Amino acid sequence: MQKKIIEKKYFVSLALKVSSNFEVEVKANSKNEALEKALEKYHGGSFDEEAIQDPDWSNAELDIDEESKINKLDNGVYIRELEK
Repeated sequence: MQKKIIEKKYFVSLALKVSSNFEVEVKANSKNEALEKALEKYHGGSFDEEAIQDPDWSNAELDIDEESKINKLDNGVYIRELEK
């Protein structure tokens, strides 16, 4: 006699690498200075959310460690059992 396997419901969230751009206008004397100023704005948080462009969802890749244990911290996988 075979043991009956009872299926359960799970919520699964997998991290994605998302292609997106940070875009700002800066005044500078050269491309190098423009880059430095843009990096300062990004790292300093001195920009509005419109500076982050909509992600290119069609080219998103998984950003998970498929070889690690499911419950390992920071592996990009979150799973929880759902109520029946």
